Amino acid sequence: MAVVTLYMSDRDSNKTFSDKKAADNYDKMLELAENVSLWMEKSIDGLSEEQIEGIGMLVAENKDLLAKAIKSKPEVLLQSEDESQDIETSDKVAKING
Repeated sequence: MAVVTLYMSDRDSNKTFSDKKAADNYDKMLELAENVSLWMEKSIDGLSEEQIEGIGMLVAENKDLLAKAIKSKPEVLLQSEDESQDIETSDKVAKING
């Protein structure tokens, strides 16, 4: 019988991971989502709790895409997921080729 190490999320006890880094990243994402939700709640009147939580998760799950949009390419927010990944790949290749 093999022993398998599982890592649990500190913020979501129903979620387990076989990789510590994945568990840590998931916890960081949930923390970001919570903080964005609290910020939205204080900043925008009239949003329901469900909307606030949804926005928080959307921002947290797409933080890299948002960072890229804020930094230099706002159009990436309007592209499909596949198109965005293609742009990321071509940007990485361009950096490597210098």
